[in-house]
Amino acid sequence: MRLGDFKKLGVASSIYFLSSNLTSMFLPVYYIRLGLGISDIAALLLITFMIIGFLPTILLRFIKNFERIICFGVLSTTAFYMLLMYVKNPILLGVAYGLSIATFWPSFNLLQFRLSESNIRARSVSLFSIIIPSIASIAGPAAGGLIIESFGFPALVFLAIVLYFISLIFFMQVKFRKEIYRLSVPRGGKLSIFFLTFVVFGLVEAHWLAYPLFVSRVSETLSRMGFVLAISSIVISAITFLVNWLSDVKMRRVESAAIGVLLNAAWFFLIGFATTPQHIVLLSALSGLASAFTISWFAHYGDSFSREYYASILVLMEIGLMIGRIINLIPTCLFIPSGNYQSYFMLLGALALLLIPFFAYSKQVEN
Repeated sequence: MRLGDFKKLGVASSIYFLSSNLTSMFLPVYYIRLGLGISDIAALLLITFMIIGFLPTILLRFIKNFERIICFGVLSTTAFYMLLMYVKNPILLGVAYGLSIATFWPSFNLLQFRLSESNIRARSVSLFSIIIPSIASIAGPAAGGLIIESFGFPALVFLAIVLYFISLIFFMQVKFRKEIYRLSVPRGGKLSIFFLTFVVFGLVEAHWLAYPLFVSRVSETLSRMGFVLAISSIVISAITFLVNWLSDVKMRRVESAAIGVLLNAAWFFLIGFATTPQHIVLLSALSGLASAFTISWFAHYGDSFSREYYASILVLMEIGLMIGRIINLIPTCLFIPSGNYQSYFMLLGALALLLIPFFAYSKQVEN
């Protein structure tokens, strides 16, 4: 592990995720306030998902310093929030939003893989993908909800933009490496198994639209929504690192991921019945356990291929997630306009269980 770069990445990502968590969970509510309907937001997300899925693959083919793209990702995220203050067109917003994510996450994930060794990978991946975002989401939503209700959304956006610029300064201190390996698809059946699981993972993501709107409805006010999300994040953060430490010690990635999927399915089956903020907070313990166990599958993904394939498998993962996310827009448009969150979450819980056969087959192939 390159400790200096690892620490710089930690500081930069902490500020970045704080800024992101100030606003991200409130975006669906803001879209509604702009006058966009669920179908409009679905169109916005469709454009976003397509860019997230395809752009990293294109960049990997033509850009040598793939890691450095993360700096452009932070800048484009800032541009998206500036655009958000003046534009209501879902297509333009979708392009800007997709560009910001597509140029940040693949490079960020590559840095995680490169700067961590296999024996601590679940902890390092969980640190950057769950723990730091979760800690940021403790302060972020609570502060974000209060700022929106007290000063309006533009004030919150301005604060987020300032924080993004600060995070950019720290990201620029990380020593990036040129990616000597271009797009290269690993041979064998392992990648196919992983790819199909990522399609399912994308299919059961609810945080883009449905879950924030559901929490907003249950919480009634944005400030209360922020506090509900913050308290939930405390529970999730407290659980996550210990579980992933066990994953690194035991190196039982697949078994841990299977437990996570079962817990996640249980959360989906129960969350639709939540009628008070207290219910959401209580169920966050289940969600936290699910996330903590499931992240082992992504650590297992990195362990399963050599360094030369890291960049390629990460952009291929985004394509798999894209396919699942796009399919998810169908039940979103069917259930969310009428407020039928319970059926939506129940469906996602059932679909999440499709991962178990893939995990079992993966284990069989390894043995």
